[in-house]
Amino acid sequence: MNISTESRLELKAAVTRAQQKLADEFPLQARIEDAHPTLQSTYARILGHWIREAAPPAAGIGSQAVLDALCAMDAIVIGEQGIGCYPFSARQTEIHVHFAGKSVHAMCAIDALAIPRMVRHAARIIARCVVCRCHLACSLAANGSVEKEHQNPEAARVVWESGAGEGQACCNSLCANINFG
Repeated sequence: MNISTESRLELKAAVTRAQQKLADEFPLQARIEDAHPTLQSTYARILGHWIREAAPPAAGIGSQAVLDALCAMDAIVIGEQGIGCYPFSARQTEIHVHFAGKSVHAMCAIDALAIPRMVRHAARIIARCVVCRCHLACSLAANGSVEKEHQNPEAARVVWESGAGEGQACCNSLCANINFG
């Protein structure tokens, strides 16, 4: 499929707008960059563990005070299933990402699309359509681009519904409203 330069620029502009909207609604990167170095270091260890192991790290990865501070920043989520760290969910979601013989749950559709670049492996995303509940799948290269044989622009879309809950962890509010359709 060939995309015209004009269409490519329109798509790039749409992605840039969506990235800015996400940064405005969930400024995690800014929070981490402004955090104390101890918080940054523990956050990096948690995220690194997810990238290497495709599983939640043990609670002992940081002191309880540091983990609590990261939770308060909404950088991590601690639950019965372990420590989730965007884009990786410790609890089951309807968005699965398979890469390098491993499988993880993503917090939301946008997070699922980020995982291949983060883990530096091609990946296959399996999800359900938020509208009709049918199964959806797409394959991404390690750089995050859609694999050639799957470049059907009608195959799946990210559906971002408004209605994020104030004062809740992003995974319980904003992420619940960002799905595939």
